[in-house]
Amino acid sequence: MHNTLININRTLDRLIQITQEDIEDIKQANHEPLFNRNKEKEELVDKFSELKSQIDSILVQRSESGLDMKDLISSEEDKLLDEFKTKLRDFYDIHKRFARMAFSVTHFYNNLMNRINDFEPDIGYEMNKKQSFSNFSLKV
Repeated sequence: MHNTLININRTLDRLIQITQEDIEDIKQANHEPLFNRNKEKEELVDKFSELKSQIDSILVQRSESGLDMKDLISSEEDKLLDEFKTKLRDFYDIHKRFARMAFSVTHFYNNLMNRINDFEPDIGYEMNKKQSFSNFSLKV
């Protein structure tokens, strides 16, 4: 379990780093690098999920083997679990910040497109009521 905890903490470190890069790219309206990191993010999320399942399985096996709660994890594993909890909380916070920024940008462009559509001149032809739409979408 020790190695699995090390790997999951490294995975979270990379996810945090990528999300920080995403935030900086949103601030600079530098969208291409942001979109280019999507594949790596998806792979890291899959890896995280797999490692989390491994940790759960190890803990269940240990508990089913009759070990006392205090003997389920070593002191080193306990430190790594504390680190995992901290990194997970940090990732949650930074990802929440990223999501707010991405939503704000998407909302801005959607409103801009809708306003542009509303200002199309009526040139005398029968036109159906304009529908609000957006040509922009958020890639996550």
